[in-house]
Amino acid sequence: MTALFVKSHQRLDAARILCTEGHYEDSINRAYYAMYLAALALLHRKGVETKTHAGLISAIGSEYVKTGELAREHGRALNLVEELREEVDYTICRNIMREEVVSVNRQGNGFCRLCRTDLCGRSYERAVFLTLPACSIL
Repeated sequence: MTALFVKSHQRLDAARILCTEGHYEDSINRAYYAMYLAALALLHRKGVETKTHAGLISAIGSEYVKTGELAREHGRALNLVEELREEVDYTICRNIMREEVVSVNRQGNGFCRLCRTDLCGRSYERAVFLTLPACSIL
């Protein structure tokens, strides 16, 4: 699980850098994959495996949102950011504004922090941040 949180942290850092450089679509992609990896770590914690993005989102809903361990707003954020990621990755006619990317990055940062600290405990947070410098999202 720690390795997943390390990778998640790296994706958040990449999302921040890409946004700063004006690479908005790529920033959204990295923010989503940060959330994806954090969600994967949560599911791993309960021994749940998925094969697709939709399966991961559905499993987060059934394993964490429905049980009250994760607020609906966080489950919805994962779903919305994944939909936006698909849209910007596979279409050419979507204009992304910086404010939208900043919002996505904040949602990603909040989701990942919640997964890492509140749901998996401080021991994982310490393990992750002993190996990486602090990452601030915008």
